[in-house]
Amino acid sequence: MTSSDFNRIRHLTFALINAYHSVNSATTQEALYAQISDEMYQLSETLAPFIRDIKSPTLTKEGAEKLLASVKAEVVPFEFPTKAVIQKLFKKVKKLKVPEVAHLELRDYTYFAWNDLASHRKYMLVKHAGQTMGIYGTIGADTKKNTCAICSQTSQVVQFMALTKSNVDGTYTKNGNYICLDSDACNHQMQHDRGLANFVSTVLPK
Repeated sequence: MTSSDFNRIRHLTFALINAYHSVNSATTQEALYAQISDEMYQLSETLAPFIRDIKSPTLTKEGAEKLLASVKAEVVPFEFPTKAVIQKLFKKVKKLKVPEVAHLELRDYTYFAWNDLASHRKYMLVKHAGQTMGIYGTIGADTKKNTCAICSQTSQVVQFMALTKSNVDGTYTKNGNYICLDSDACNHQMQHDRGLANFVSTVLPK
């Protein structure tokens, strides 16, 4: 199970609890439960006990948090490369500053990224086509509230542009999109990885 899968499960769980406490129709509650349980089963068959436990209309948010803790234990943590590997992934970057991650819960990350505000760059570590890849690009100085291309949620986004093609005549091509300035928040908001996959395909060198 990925971090984004867990975020989706959490979102669906609290949507169900809200329905339990705001919708009087038992038929409507049961229909929503059936819809949500079906989606959860598609995410992971190991969720059967959890799906059974959230069927109770008396379930509280506090109770759900306890149940979700056991689900989170099944999340595969983001595999953070060694600093030596990261240096190879960003071999064209001089004096790369890699953040410390020992204090972080890597189960919260589908990808990892950090900003270097001095150089106006964002560096990203992503899993793509079964490989860990390093991507970097420039980020604009201004943010705006809009939809992030990665997490598909409304947040403070910034334009990210990466060099995708260099020509022999000295011209080049850049591609990118608007993504969350705060990549930690982006990870917490992700409920699927389709946006990330599409974004990576856009900014990879051609």
